Amino acid sequence: MIILSVGIAALLFGVDLLLKQYVEENMDCGEEKEAVKGKVILRKVYNKGFMLHALERYPRLVRGSAAFLGAVIFIYDVLLSGKKGRRVEKAGTAIFSAGAYSNIFDRLVRGKVIDYIGFKSKSDFLSRLTVNLADLCIVAGLAVMTLGKLLTGAGPRSKGA
Repeated sequence: MIILSVGIAALLFGVDLLLKQYVEENMDCGEEKEAVKGKVILRKVYNKGFMLHALERYPRLVRGSAAFLGAVIFIYDVLLSGKKGRRVEKAGTAIFSAGAYSNIFDRLVRGKVIDYIGFKSKSDFLSRLTVNLADLCIVAGLAVMTLGKLLTGAGPRSKGA
């Protein structure tokens, strides 16, 4: 399971970095391209802060926090990999970690995260949001991890518990 988890994380990490590089080299800021019958909008947006540009005025804090969180996630990954079973949780963690590491890489190497996926919506707020594959992996990974924890917690309990 460890090899599969690392493989999933590496694949998702690599695909997101390739997509970010493609957008960086082939799109201008402000340029938009429609995809998926106009429901998805491809555009290049830089985010120097956290989600929704939070703390972008404090780049050292953002980079330091990203590095610290990367270390915490790595330790969690290592500790979880040593536990038997928990396959759903491990799969979710691999997906989550791929997204987190990709965005952390961007913050540490580029000084900003490149977002490139928008969605057409009746809501102005939702239409202005731009994410990347890494963000989607973080959300999906958290959902799968939560499901894995719920499934693990639903098993038989020992008499002492």
